Amino acid sequence: MNDLTIHNKQIDILNSNNITPSMLLNDETFYLVEELTVKNERQELNRFSGFSDLAMMYYFIHREKHVRHGRNRGGNTKQEYTRILLQFYKYLEDNRSFFEQEVSDYDESSLLKNLRPRHVNAFQKYLSTASLGRGGKPYKAATLHQKNTVIKGFLIFLFDNGYIQDPLHQSMLSTSISKDEIPNRDLYYHEVKQLLDLYQNNPITLGLLTTLSMTGLRIQEVAKAKMKDLYYDAISGNYRLRGIGKGGTPFDVLIHPVNFERIMAFRKRRRMSTALDPLDESPLFATQKREQYGYKNLSNFIIREVNKTNLPFLVHRESKITPHSFRHFFAIYSRQMGADISEIQQALRHKDRRTTERYLEKVLEREREVALRWDQSKF
Repeated sequence: MNDLTIHNKQIDILNSNNITPSMLLNDETFYLVEELTVKNERQELNRFSGFSDLAMMYYFIHREKHVRHGRNRGGNTKQEYTRILLQFYKYLEDNRSFFEQEVSDYDESSLLKNLRPRHVNAFQKYLSTASLGRGGKPYKAATLHQKNTVIKGFLIFLFDNGYIQDPLHQSMLSTSISKDEIPNRDLYYHEVKQLLDLYQNNPITLGLLTTLSMTGLRIQEVAKAKMKDLYYDAISGNYRLRGIGKGGTPFDVLIHPVNFERIMAFRKRRRMSTALDPLDESPLFATQKREQYGYKNLSNFIIREVNKTNLPFLVHRESKITPHSFRHFFAIYSRQMGADISEIQQALRHKDRRTTERYLEKVLEREREVALRWDQSKF
């Protein structure tokens, strides 16, 4: 890359008004933007002096918080942040003429600098009522909360770094979710067993469903796993799978013998090596072309495979079964097998115990049911 190319990429990030997802996701130019913050510091200027709205979004998405690269925000998270921030900025673009008339000291160089608390609140109300969700319906409470959390974090970043003057995040309306609004992801042993039994002769689906059920891994972690990550642990005499999960947190999970057999059957069907090899970079679970799954494609595949079974327990469910449902199953079944909450929290790598308790809510309610203390023989 020559100096002219680097300079042009700097100009694109700092001055472009034509914001695209590919532009925001291209982390190859992050070091260029970082260099500008250092240059500003040396000149005793604000770190983000001369930055455009796009450059601030770009920096927020790619900024590093941990000294080890692998512990920073992952590609999937960056994609999600990009989608949310572009949706927010498109709303501002669509209302540019309104800002020009409504803001007395309008700054033509930036839409973000013209934001006032009333504008952020108006966007929140638009986001909660517009037909932007699936099936032309408004977003569900959990989705709305996620989007507002990202936008709030971005506004905090802008204020803390002096790019905007008002602490807009402080005036944002609450989008907290009530217990009743949390999607029901519960999945129980008799349901999982029906799915596994139905796919006994399909090594592809069986291998994936078994791994999700017996490890509690996230679909992103399964999609990213490589054959080299699977190893034999001489200490315990078990197979294990290691990798880097959400938030750059490492994991090292037990692979039961039945799960190992089904992973090998999957790979045989795909005509891939079944020999443990610490140098084997091939995906643990690969597509028909023996390529790595995109996690969304793999997630959609799992959802389709479950739905097409038409098993009776699927008919009256309020929410569909997704790969994340199998993570709930792991928590629930572990509890039923005698594990305590802290052990399950550790296995699922939840930072907050309350998250684990939400997974186990119905199970814990049944355990605490007062009527279980009655002596029915007295009636």
